[in-house]
Amino acid sequence: MIAADQDSTEGATQVAQAAALIARNIRSGQYKPGEKLKIRTLVEETKLGATPLREGLSRLIHRGLVRATDGRGFRVAEVSREDLEDIMRTRLPLEMDALALSIRNGNSKWQAVVVGALHRLVTYASWAPDEPYEAALGFDEVHKAFHLALISACESPRMLEFLDILYDQGFRYRHLMLSKVRPKTLLADPHRNAEHEAMARHAINGDIALAQEVLRNHLETFAPDVFRETSSETRLQTTAVNG
Repeated sequence: MIAADQDSTEGATQVAQAAALIARNIRSGQYKPGEKLKIRTLVEETKLGATPLREGLSRLIHRGLVRATDGRGFRVAEVSREDLEDIMRTRLPLEMDALALSIRNGNSKWQAVVVGALHRLVTYASWAPDEPYEAALGFDEVHKAFHLALISACESPRMLEFLDILYDQGFRYRHLMLSKVRPKTLLADPHRNAEHEAMARHAINGDIALAQEVLRNHLETFAPDVFRETSSETRLQTTAVNG
């Protein structure tokens, strides 16, 4: 019985590991939109078994990062401006409500978490790797951590779960911005840092309306920023990558 429980735990751990590794490579752009995700290739790359990889890919279908194909195959979900606009349109009201709840419920411990996450985000350019792929992954982590910190006191597990999924769906588009410029140049943009600082300041001061106003502008300008700073020749093409 104990051995069976251990096998079950190990299997669940491998599935979670597989899902995390594949999701990381999708968000960073290592796996291209529309690219076939072949189990044999993934086994070689990750050193994990075919079964946990298939189950991990199935989890990512529910997170909107992977699509099932005919014949039990898998592909990276396509990207398009319409898709990103839909993600942000869905995310905006949900995150606005979560932010309001978090500000109302937040205490000094929550404030310290927000300040710490903000500091890591606005200083990231000073310690970010020069290599674009690693820089994009690092920014993914600190940016998501900041937004999650702001809403962490909302006391709604479902809001946090759904927003976590929407973050992952949207953040891979940010890599398209980072892939066309020197990451430290973009990440050190004072305007971008000022928006994050304003959100944190208003939230900590308990001003829900001002915090929401900054958040609204922050999210509504994301899609135009991505598609203005990404040329038509990049991997925003919605034609599937042959693999």
